[in-house]
Amino acid sequence: MAIASIRNFGQILSRVQSHPTTYRAFSAATTGTSDCTLSRTAEQLSQLPTIGYVYLGEVPYRKALEMQKQLCRRRIDEIYALPQADRADLNLRQFSDTLILLQHPPVYTNGRRNYGKLQPDEIERLHALDCDYVETNRGGEITFHGPGQLVGYPNLYLKDHFLATKCFVKGLEYTIAETCAHFGIEAKTIPGFPGVWTSPTQKVAALGTHVQRYVTSHGFALNCTTDMKWFP
Repeated sequence: MAIASIRNFGQILSRVQSHPTTYRAFSAATTGTSDCTLSRTAEQLSQLPTIGYVYLGEVPYRKALEMQKQLCRRRIDEIYALPQADRADLNLRQFSDTLILLQHPPVYTNGRRNYGKLQPDEIERLHALDCDYVETNRGGEITFHGPGQLVGYPNLYLKDHFLATKCFVKGLEYTIAETCAHFGIEAKTIPGFPGVWTSPTQKVAALGTHVQRYVTSHGFALNCTTDMKWFP
């Protein structure tokens, strides 16, 4: 499988940074979509909270993973410490939805279905290339992260967005495809094949998410100026 690449990383980053509510694109992706487990009404869409963002630059993957774990734990503890009737009141919470943007030094990560499946000699080979390998609790298959790739970790409470997990993932895919279209790159989803594609054999963005008690972690990796040598 070939990997597509968007060449202008700076333009992509500036576009995301200038649209801190970019995930309102979920509206078009999910409203009235029959294969989503939860579509949203016009009234619900008018109540969507703003999603903040932060760009952290290059962060080692393990450090970013630990940051996500701590943030999710704090959000879950805060939300579920409230009486059920008060959980929708954003004014009672310290933590809000945030899109974490960053890059990683070279690392391959694997999803929860593949624990222990990569052979030790293959892991040693990656380490010899100065590339880390990390098994995670996200969905999806083995994925490369490295410089020039825009990685996004949406930390959202899905109930605030009236979204089920399936619709959340579809919204991510739609938003990435729309961003690619802004730069003249035609990208789309392919039924049965997760991610965003520029052709049936070229993937420009990989997705892998984790949801615990409606709080999301992990997210997407969009190839911008990524070195293609890492994709065999």
